[in-house]
Amino acid sequence: MLRPTFLGYKTATGALKVNQYFLDIVGQNMANVNTKGYTRQRLDINSVAYSARNMKLATTGVIIGQGVDAKGVSQFRDSFLDLRYRMESSKAGSEYTQYEALKDLENILDEIPMEDMEGMYGLDAQFSDLLRQLHSLSPSDPVSEGVVRTSAQMLAQMLNNYSKEMETVKNQQLSYLENGAVVDINQISENIAKLNKQIRESNISGNPALELNDERNMLIDQLSSYLDIEVDVEPLDIGGGNVIDEIVIRLRGTPEEIVNRNSYTELGVKNYNNIISINKIKRNDDGTIAEETDISTKITGGQVNGYLKFLNGRGEFAQSDNEFENDRGVQYYQNMLDTLAVKFADMMNVLNRKPKSFNDDGTVKEWDDRPLFEARGGGEITAGNIKISDDWSEATDSYITNTVVKSDGDSSGAKDNILRIIDSFQKSEDYAAYIDSDGDGTAETKRPLFKGTFQEFLSYTTTKLNLQVRSTETSYNTYAETQFHIDYARKSMSSVDLNEEGINLLQYSKSYNAAARLMTTLDEMLDTLINRMGV
Repeated sequence: MLRPTFLGYKTATGALKVNQYFLDIVGQNMANVNTKGYTRQRLDINSVAYSARNMKLATTGVIIGQGVDAKGVSQFRDSFLDLRYRMESSKAGSEYTQYEALKDLENILDEIPMEDMEGMYGLDAQFSDLLRQLHSLSPSDPVSEGVVRTSAQMLAQMLNNYSKEMETVKNQQLSYLENGAVVDINQISENIAKLNKQIRESNISGNPALELNDERNMLIDQLSSYLDIEVDVEPLDIGGGNVIDEIVIRLRGTPEEIVNRNSYTELGVKNYNNIISINKIKRNDDGTIAEETDISTKITGGQVNGYLKFLNGRGEFAQSDNEFENDRGVQYYQNMLDTLAVKFADMMNVLNRKPKSFNDDGTVKEWDDRPLFEARGGGEITAGNIKISDDWSEATDSYITNTVVKSDGDSSGAKDNILRIIDSFQKSEDYAAYIDSDGDGTAETKRPLFKGTFQEFLSYTTTKLNLQVRSTETSYNTYAETQFHIDYARKSMSSVDLNEEGINLLQYSKSYNAAARLMTTLDEMLDTLINRMGV
């Protein structure tokens, strides 16, 4: 009944030791049930084989093993689920960043219902108000013209405000990118590099450093929301036939390394000619910048990708093939607002010209410019600088040209030109983006945008923004939902279940008691054989 060379003791002691390890791991798991990022641990065991068959005096017959042995401790983690989670995290991060920024633009352009009054308040409503005042304008009447001037002044001021608010949103998002996202990326990358070093040292000494791995995995998950990354595991031979795994984090599909084992890449933001780029920075020993490399086009996902699309997006106004410029971001909507302001001001100024002399057939020979609108500070008119002209603002008599028809009598009551100005509000005009791609001051490319009235063009711009916001929101919700389900699957595998651990606790406790009982039985048997039968 007693095994040769007391192998029964070896089997029992191995069982005691391994089950004690099991109980320790169950206790570790239960203690960390509420620890953020903790991954459930498990004991890796193997059966110990009886290996004397190749010896000269080997035992023959039935061979039974020598019990159980513990190989080490590992984690319940699926690398494929980690990969999918981080891919969806980068997609959701990009869409969410764009959605939040575009939502701010939408709040600027949306028409707002006026409290305690009928109608709306906004740019479209102000165009309607100016048109209404023009309909009520009496020719050569400074009083009624003063009402028109006030409405026009409010329209110009509203264009100024919209432009200023858009610029504020743009600067705010740039600050979020420069002082938020990029700073976080550099800090996370540095911490991952430090953890890589600690984990490497622990692995070399034989410690799996599972808690450090948990901390590193949380940081990698955070990094994936900022950038679309891929994590490569690269083996390192440490000698003696031993190999440990080290990680390298790259931008997905590129050789650009964000973290390479114990080192990381510092990123920075550069603003050149109103184009925002993400640069890889190399520094000299004294901390000064030695080299900057633009890696913007290699960033295909994450919050940084969303910021670049929003800040650089010019749509039809893009001056290059850069994919970020061809998206519709804040610069696209700024340019659309500028296009509206220029078209409106140019048309009003042309229509308000006054005949200086006539041909014999009654047509105008020479015009006298009487601009209604001009740029604040001079230069080209934009939504940000448009204002009513100083001449109109300071006029004490009637300034709006009421007629352009030759008359030998009193024409102060004529209003043919006022009707032309009114009609311009209902006239369809071509709107286009003029592109100066080589920067020589001359537009080489004309891209059609829209054909319609002032208000229709404004409505077209607002509707485009509304649709883009809804589309981005839908994309974000889709990616976020997928990310949630993947994370749920990850947690189903990796998180601690108290019910399951409780069952394991009972199971390993019984196994431990059974092994202890075997030891007691063997001891009693030896006592009987030696101390009693010998007598």
